[in-house]
Amino acid sequence: MKQHKIIALLLTLILIAAMASACSRGGEVDPQETAVPAVVIPPDLPDYDEEDEPSETVAPAEPSPMPTDEPEPTPEPTPEPPSGPRNPLSGLIIDEDALLSRPFAVVIGNTQTALPQSGLTNADIIYEVLAEGSITRLIAIYKHITPARIGPVRSARDYHLHFAIDHDAMFVHHGQSPTGGTAITNWRVNNINGLQFDGTTFWRDPARWRVPALREHSSFTSAENLNSRASALRYRQTSEAEPIFAFNEEAVVLPDGTATRITIPYAQTFRPVFVFDPETLTYARYQYGAAHMDDSTGLQVAVTNIIVQNVLSWVIAGDAAGRRHFELVGSGTGWLFTNGTYEQITWEKANNQSPTIWRDSQGNPLTLNPGQTWVNVLSAQPIFE
Repeated sequence: MKQHKIIALLLTLILIAAMASACSRGGEVDPQETAVPAVVIPPDLPDYDEEDEPSETVAPAEPSPMPTDEPEPTPEPTPEPPSGPRNPLSGLIIDEDALLSRPFAVVIGNTQTALPQSGLTNADIIYEVLAEGSITRLIAIYKHITPARIGPVRSARDYHLHFAIDHDAMFVHHGQSPTGGTAITNWRVNNINGLQFDGTTFWRDPARWRVPALREHSSFTSAENLNSRASALRYRQTSEAEPIFAFNEEAVVLPDGTATRITIPYAQTFRPVFVFDPETLTYARYQYGAAHMDDSTGLQVAVTNIIVQNVLSWVIAGDAAGRRHFELVGSGTGWLFTNGTYEQITWEKANNQSPTIWRDSQGNPLTLNPGQTWVNVLSAQPIFE
């Protein structure tokens, strides 16, 4: 810079003046005094020429961001799958004390005038089969029975007992057909009959009872009442039957193809529909042109597995009411729908009191996805897409 050159010039001028003064005194010049001192450049000054000086100011660099005190977010741990004993009727977790409990099989009316029903969404398995004409009845199987309202409870037919026997279940009904009463006696089925316990184990819905056309659909019961009555009747409380279904650990797809809408043609005028929901992996049920609802929970009936059991059936000759017979002893074919897919299956049953054996298309024991199952028993084939 210019500053150090000016300092050097001033020092030179001072030296010349000192030498002139010495000459004017006439003395000799001391060599030490006449030596030109070295010019010292201050160490804090950069050593570059004037033309190297930057012509404009350089902006200082942006300061580095200061580290924050917030820690890095910790990823949430993967939730552990639920653990515990599995319900042999649904493959879902069940309380330890309920694991060996004996199921109930409850006959529930399913005419349009019987609606709404209560307790369907709490069942593990529901069987549906024609009664007279184009109406069906439901047999709801409960392993660990909890609903406070189940019904409307209706009368039994002899073929309903097969579904109770398959699961070693106590049979719950309100009345019976002549052949139904004979089967209960001959097959020694533990049963709880609303005709015998009306007003105690069963009660009448007052709003329905006031309407004569609804009185036959007014009988209801509860989990507490059934457990209490079964205990009073000294029925065996623990299950002794082997499960007729096995369950996968997780939902699987079936090999024969896709099926997301299944129609069950029970009759020309009654064709309920199941529609698959890929979000829940369940089939929502519709009947009588509307969603099939459970009055107790306010939920639409939605099941994980749909089974169609194809059987021979006919109207009993001479039966004035048009009651039917279903050939449930023997063997036949069927269909399984689950997870938006399907597979053809088979069934066989040796006698009235032996369990039904189900097999997949390869002849292996049938395995279901965990969840509620709806079994449709009829002669016709399902319609699906």
